[in-house]
Amino acid sequence: MGDSAYSFSLTTFSPQGKLMQIEHALNAVNKKGKTAIGIVANNGVVLATTKKLPRLVDAKNVHKVSKVTDGVGVVYAGLSPDYRVLLAPPPPPPPLSPNPISSPT
Repeated sequence: MGDSAYSFSLTTFSPQGKLMQIEHALNAVNKKGKTAIGIVANNGVVLATTKKLPRLVDAKNVHKVSKVTDGVGVVYAGLSPDYRVLLAPPPPPPPLSPNPISSPT
């Protein structure tokens, strides 16, 4: 049986003792990821990364360094869809029920 049969779960080991989801993630980073670095200075922090794009992609629309809060920034070196999901604002809470359960009197 191939390793793909063991890649459906993060906690399922293959017969060789590997966690295949972790192996797939590491391969994606090693093959698709770019270098990113953070440098701490006396008066701030510098975040930098490479930005190599295919010819048909408009570089003005690709942002690899983002502000999270006034004191927190982030730089990514992996795949854009993963980065956008991690930085997406949380969904709004569900609306309150129109008929709240009342306590018996």
